[in-house]
Amino acid sequence: MKLKYKIINEKELYSGFFKLKKLEFIHQKHDGKWTNQVDREIFGGAHVSALLPYDPERKEIVLIQQFRAGVISRYDEDYLYEIVAGIIDENESPEETAKRECIEETGCIVNKITPIQGYFPAPGSSESYYHLYVGEIKSFDGERIRGLESENENILVKSYKVKEVRDMLKKGEIKNGLALVALQWFFLEYLKD
Repeated sequence: MKLKYKIINEKELYSGFFKLKKLEFIHQKHDGKWTNQVDREIFGGAHVSALLPYDPERKEIVLIQQFRAGVISRYDEDYLYEIVAGIIDENESPEETAKRECIEETGCIVNKITPIQGYFPAPGSSESYYHLYVGEIKSFDGERIRGLESENENILVKSYKVKEVRDMLKKGEIKNGLALVALQWFFLEYLKD
């Protein structure tokens, strides 16, 4: 059934790095009846493009680590393992953003890009939509610090053998949702044993 709803009122509550708005709405139920008024605060979502950097020759995956304010209240053991991601600029395609962000965050040029899927990461609280890709790159030895100084980014970048990353997944060491989705797809669909 196609979504049917009526917005009664929409109010901006906050506008900063993120936006927050309040929606008052009703929607049609599965039985065809309408709900009473529902009030929800929704984060103004980012239109994001993300990429899992993979070197098919060296069989390595590049992962990044950076400070994330959203984990402060629940997790302070270590930086999260993540993949490349960034907000899509105006007049930029999701694929162009993924390639640009890969260079900015890892220093690696994407030689081939394959779409994984687009999805809503938290539709109950955010308008965000993510485009997800795997990108073939040339990995490197050691570690790098990357990121845009103008955005206060300080990103640790490192290449890991595919087996190391698979083991990290099995041990529950990957806690970033975007990285989990990309890596699970990678091991199920892209890199078949």
